[in-house]
Amino acid sequence: VVFFFQAEDGIRDSVASRGLGDVYKRQSTQSTWGINAEYMGFIRLRKKIMVKFLKPGRVVVLLAGRHAGKKGVIVKQLDDGVKKGRKFPHCLIAGIEKAPRKVTKRMGKKRIAMRSRIRPFVKFVNYAHIMPTRYVLGAELDLKNLVKDEDLLVPDKKPEMNKAIKKLFEEKYTSPPAVKDEKALSAEYFFKKLKFQTSITQS
Repeated sequence: VVFFFQAEDGIRDSVASRGLGDVYKRQSTQSTWGINAEYMGFIRLRKKIMVKFLKPGRVVVLLAGRHAGKKGVIVKQLDDGVKKGRKFPHCLIAGIEKAPRKVTKRMGKKRIAMRSRIRPFVKFVNYAHIMPTRYVLGAELDLKNLVKDEDLLVPDKKPEMNKAIKKLFEEKYTSPPAVKDEKALSAEYFFKKLKFQTSITQS
């Protein structure tokens, strides 16, 4: 009894080989460049989508640096990385370094004012070091006129800019809108401090 085996379409090769396994190996190496090109195209497309998602007004959470875990809002996006020393996509963020503390109705006006103080910060952050959220702050918290990337390079102008941001943040926090819409929820989330829960494992 004689058995005849026919190879499947696409794996026949005129080069001498030791069997079908060798043919599969040579074909996989030949198609590697095509697979890598498709993968790199997917990575570029994902970066473009991420850049479009990160727009001014988007509330983000910082993931690295001294302000890790703090919230901020995107003021200006720099996708090309034009600034000196920053040849990577980054954005200008105005955030809250020290969030306001909890207040109750029994507290007096002086104590409420002290606990409602906010300490802001302004810095350039890499896109890879922020986590965007679904919350967006609109025209009610316009920072374009207060925060300018040119003023960050001048040491004398930075304290004045921080004071202006602090005043705006405290005004928006102490006078929230009466209607609980999407904008009000975004502002409430922005001024609320993140809580981290640590789990202790017993050995």
